[in-house]
Amino acid sequence: MPRVVQVPDIRKVDLPEARQAIPYVHAYLRECILNGTLSPGTKLSQVSLAAQLGISRTPLREVLRMVEIEPNQRTRVAGLDPAELDDVYASRILLETLALSMTIGHFGAKARAEAKRMLTAMRRAAKTGDFDAWFGAHTDYHRVCTAAAGEAMQRQLRAFADRTTRYIRIYQLSEPNSWQTAGDAEHAAILEALIADDEQGALTEMAHHLERTALRVLADCAPDFTPVAVPHAVALIDRQPPIARSPATEAPATEAPATEAPASSLAAELRSLPETADSTG
Repeated sequence: MPRVVQVPDIRKVDLPEARQAIPYVHAYLRECILNGTLSPGTKLSQVSLAAQLGISRTPLREVLRMVEIEPNQRTRVAGLDPAELDDVYASRILLETLALSMTIGHFGAKARAEAKRMLTAMRRAAKTGDFDAWFGAHTDYHRVCTAAAGEAMQRQLRAFADRTTRYIRIYQLSEPNSWQTAGDAEHAAILEALIADDEQGALTEMAHHLERTALRVLADCAPDFTPVAVPHAVALIDRQPPIARSPATEAPATEAPATEAPASSLAAELRSLPETADSTG
């Protein structure tokens, strides 16, 4: 009988009852994939993994079909695929800029304050090297910026974000002291354009933010790969003229608009957020 090798750092999942195993185990294994506990290419024994998690193999097989695990006899975590990353980031660029465009007319005082808080939280987490806190704030920042999109679109955006998270972690680990610098400036520029009601500026900033991340991660993971989809997606956003809004047909804002700050003072405010005790705006 072959020797069963346990996966390091995998723990038993606390379940309220056995019948609820699948959602809890799915959430746990998904996080293990995203945070690198289950790194790409890791070989898994379903027997050993089920024992470590404290469940039977039947729900485990269902969970494995739900996460980034290749469903074959030699079970392993899916490897890093540069073509997939190119496709996923291109899809995310197009869908997230659409959701951003839908949100810009509804980006009131409450949303602006929350986005500023998330920007500050990302900066603090990056300074202390708390990747988990950074990802939590980063997820919330992008959620606020695309909040007017419908639930089906939100689900797809979350799926795209999940598929790119483990690639971004590789980038973070490769440049622990500088990985956040460019992204921080880009997040601030997106927010500045949103607050200024500059639709085309916000779309362009978001598209190039996602593009830069994709190309930087691809350069780390697959330096010989030439991306095709991402540059095409960005080109579509760059050539798109601003959309003329009609006051008669535009949906009413869900929040009262905040008083606009001059562009120069707004940029200075966003740059100074890390030094403020409370960036509620």
